[in-house]
Amino acid sequence: MRSAFTVIEIMVSVMLISIVILAIAKMEERSMDMAHYITMRADSELANSLFLGEELEAKNTQKVDAYTLLSDTLRIKKEESRDILKSIERELRISDPIPIGEELPVNIELRAIMLKAEYPARYYRIGIKTRNDDAKEKRRGERLR
Repeated sequence: MRSAFTVIEIMVSVMLISIVILAIAKMEERSMDMAHYITMRADSELANSLFLGEELEAKNTQKVDAYTLLSDTLRIKKEESRDILKSIERELRISDPIPIGEELPVNIELRAIMLKAEYPARYYRIGIKTRNDDAKEKRRGERLR
């Protein structure tokens, strides 16, 4: 009658346990990498929100920092906050208006805003005007000439 395991049985079990431990370590590494990516992407999306205000129309196709965009709107007194905002830069690209719903009583205009950085992003701005607003703008433009 056998009272203990043989050396081969012990070696095979140690080998199997080590393979399982290596697989778990690899999965842990992948999950840490994914968590880091998701954190960086979320930070980038939060920083992108600084670049979605009305004042960016004039900055089309330029590389601009958040402080330049926000300095007219906000009074930022702390030098540290200014430096942080100056370090957040994006290259802006705003598409030409894409008309939608030409048969509707309102004029819907769609613009794509592309922000280029480490994690590029695309946002859409929708503008809605009634046909009467368009006619008023034309008349106002004709008066100014």
